[in-house]
Amino acid sequence: MLRLLYQQKWSLLLLLTIAFGCRKQEGTGGLATIKGRVFAYNIDKNGTVTDSGYMADVRVFISYGTNTWTDNDVRSSFDGSFAFQWLQPGNYKVWAISKCDTCDLGQRSVIREITIKDKKETVTTPDLVIYF
Repeated sequence: MLRLLYQQKWSLLLLLTIAFGCRKQEGTGGLATIKGRVFAYNIDKNGTVTDSGYMADVRVFISYGTNTWTDNDVRSSFDGSFAFQWLQPGNYKVWAISKCDTCDLGQRSVIREITIKDKKETVTTPDLVIYF
């Protein structure tokens, strides 16, 4: 009798682990993608826009779930495009750093909060607009 109860206990524990332990957290290992583009304004010392367009080689960062740190980063392509691939469904923050003359440290983050709902979804963010 005791042996049967012991086996049932472990069977129940295994079943619960399979049922509740298979939920994937935000991050890599999935089939979803977040993509977008970086648009930049070049501002001179007088605050006048001297040039603008989609910008290459800008670091774009991503945080998974409620993380407050950078989980990964990519650089924008020649046309300003970027993509984070192989993601799980969940919540993400995507951002780039922009110059800011009125900010304490001279820079600010341009952040987009994104939710991936489907395991094969591709989410396109609005442009990340930065100043340099």
